[in-house]
Order: sequence, then structure tokens, then C-alpha cells
Amino acid sequence: MAQAAATVVTSTAAPRPASQVAQFAWAICDGARSPYNVLVNIFVFAAYFSTVVIPDAVRGQSLWGYFTGCGAVLVALSAPVLGAIADAGGRRKPWLVACLIIGVPSMIGLWYATPGMSSGLGWIALCVVGGTMCFEYSAVFTSAMMPTLAPRERVGFLSGLGFCLGNFMGIIVFAFYLLAWDRNPHPWFGLNVGAHEPERAVGIVAAIWIAAFYVPMFFLTPDTPTNSRSWREAIRIGISTLAHTLSQLKVYRNTALFLGARLLYNEGFLVMMLFTSVVAAGVLHWTPRMLVTMGLINSVVATLAGLFAGWLDLKIGSKLSSMLFVAGCMIANIVVCSLTPQSIFFLPYAAPAGAQGLFPTLPDQIFLVTQNFMAFFVTGGLVTSRALMAKLAPPHMLNEFFGLYALSGNATSFVGPFSIALITSAFASQRAGVAVGIAFLLAGLLLMIPVREKGA
Repeated sequence: MAQAAATVVTSTAAPRPASQVAQFAWAICDGARSPYNVLVNIFVFAAYFSTVVIPDAVRGQSLWGYFTGCGAVLVALSAPVLGAIADAGGRRKPWLVACLIIGVPSMIGLWYATPGMSSGLGWIALCVVGGTMCFEYSAVFTSAMMPTLAPRERVGFLSGLGFCLGNFMGIIVFAFYLLAWDRNPHPWFGLNVGAHEPERAVGIVAAIWIAAFYVPMFFLTPDTPTNSRSWREAIRIGISTLAHTLSQLKVYRNTALFLGARLLYNEGFLVMMLFTSVVAAGVLHWTPRMLVTMGLINSVVATLAGLFAGWLDLKIGSKLSSMLFVAGCMIANIVVCSLTPQSIFFLPYAAPAGAQGLFPTLPDQIFLVTQNFMAFFVTGGLVTSRALMAKLAPPHMLNEFFGLYALSGNATSFVGPFSIALITSAFASQRAGVAVGIAFLLAGLLLMIPVREKGA
């Protein structure tokens, strides 16, 4: 029996790679999640909600923190269980269909977040939670497919390709936003720019995008073969196996150490991704045009970062690459916290009278440059971290460990938004709230030092 088990593990560890077409279809599917993240979570809807739906920017940032935190709690509690159930059942694609069933209506529902609304915020919160669940759950199952599609030495490249395509898709949707609505004297579909209808419509754009670009993967990319287990049996075995895996983490100490480090520094990534546009709108008073332009530039930078991270992973390894990206993100977080219209690097600044341009003042320009560096570092860190997880995970427990990987990214992901919400309210300062990301990044960086990549 032990010999048979060993044979299974060896076979799983070295699966026959999928075709290049199948790998590319997977990468398109993986990237199709990105427009929701950049349009809703990062640049457009988050800033709109925190400054227009909720006219008080401090209260708006607090509520956005609570909404995203609630979604993160649900994901943290359920993602590892779902990963273990998928391991027991064998297939991933049915779970991705379920993600679409949850996510698409939730994204469309964001349209009903109207300026200054005083009732119905609970429904908007449910839509934010549903979109978050779709985004995070789909990451579990698409990431778990990755090691079975490519040889181990090319996993980092395939991971980078997924992120690269996702950011390229971000470029497309941002360009669409500017050309169809913001800079168009006759906005498409009759949307009223003055009534903030384009900001409300970004959820619909994201829903159409993710539904359309999942289709190639369903037809072209092979799924793990199913087995004879019923759904009830798969659930029972999956939950039992997860409990056993958690108890066995002491055996996989190196992997557990990485998961702990990733749990911490990913929280810093989330703070930078989810709240920088909220800070730009609330502190620096950026307009939607400024935010979308920044998002467009960020997508170009992040696309290059995905390619660069895949190359760097091949050259110096996943661990060292991840540490470099985490350190860079921490420096960017400090710079962001130092900026206001009247200060640069915590020093007083007087803007010249009559400054012109889309980003007219020096704080605006420094924030733009810093935020682009942040996009580069966060994207690179996401690419190399996922590649490192694929190298460290036991080959016969891929879905299960990618469920734990999702847990390491989401088990405390509610802590960041909730901490930001509480600190923002306590100090009546958006910058004070965002500063919590620095502590998470530093702690994760220190915990990464003893992780071993070679011989894992």
C-alpha cells in the first residue's frame, strides 16, 4: 500500500504538461479576474463609494474597510475547506462555475450604489462581499490547476503570464472607461457622467469580462479527472483531510513558515491595493479621471512586472524575488503615508499658485510615481509567491495546500481592513489608517528569512 501511494505521489508530482494552447487559455482565465479587482476594489468604485456614495471621506474609508473585511472573513473561513473538498472530488471547473454564479450578479448589483444614498447600504455590502468571494474563491481553483499544467521549472513563468495578461486586460478596461465615458462628449450607452453613472457601471463591465474570458478555459484546458465519489462523500473526506492537513503542518514546517510569512506580508499588499485610491480621492482630492489614468498607467507597469517577475524567478528563485518585492512595497507604503496637499515626506510644502495639468502639484506627481512602483512590487510579489507555493506544496495535496495558501492570504485579510476602519475612525485620519500596512510588510519580510526554497 505504501509503495502504491508513493507511485501516486510520483505520478502527480510530474504530470504530463498540458498543451501551450491549454496553458494560454488557463492564463486568460486567471487574468480575467483582474478587471474586477482594479475597477471595483482598487481604483474606481472604491474611491467613488468612499467619497460620493458616502460624502464623508473618513467615514467612507471606514465603511469600505468594514465591507471588504466582512468578505475576507467569509473567504478565510471557507476557502481551505473548499480546496480540500475539491481535492477529494477531483475536479476544479465546477467550482469555478459556482464562483461565476455568485460573482456575476454581485458585480452587476453595484450599479445600485447611488450618490449620497442613505438606505440600502446593506445590499451594497452584500454585493461587495459576493464579488470578493468570487474573486478569491476563483483564485484558489485556478491556482490549484497551475502545477498540473506546466513542468515545475516553468510554473513561475506560467504564474507570471497569468498576472501579465490580467494587467493587460486592466489596460483595456481603463482605456475603455476613458474613451467611452470620461473623455467622450457623447458617453456610450447614454450614461450620465455628472451623475457618476460610469463609476457605478464598472461592476457590470467586470461581470461581463469575467464571464466571457472564462469560456476558453472551460473548453480548452484539461481539468483533473473526476472520481467515483459522491458530493456528500467528497465533502466528508475533504473536511476530514483538511483537519488532518492542519494537524500535519508541523511535518511540513518549511511550507508552514512560508504560509505564515505570506499571511503577514499579503496583508500589507491588500492595504496598498484596496486603499491607495481611497487615500488619493480623500486626502489629495483626486478626480475619477486622475484615478482612472493612474490605473491605466499602473496596468502597463504591472503587466511589465508580471513578465519581469517570471524572469527574475527563473534567475534568482522565488524566495529572494518575493523578499525584494515585499521590501519595495514597504518603502512605497511609507512614502504614500507622507503625502498631503501641504506636505511631502512629512515636510511642509506650499503648492505654487495656478498649477496646471492632470497631476498639477508635486505631491500629486510623487503619489503617482510611488503608486506605480507599488503596482510593480505588489504584482511581482504575487507572481513569485504563488510560484513558491507551487514549489513547496506536497504534489498529492495541491488543491488542499492552495486552499491553505488562500487562507494565508485571507485568514487575516479582514484584520487589515478592520484595522484601517478602526484607526481611521479613532484618529480621524486616512493616512493613519493606511500606515498599518507597514507593520504587516515588515513582519512578513522577517519571517521569510528562514524559509528554504531549495530541497523543499
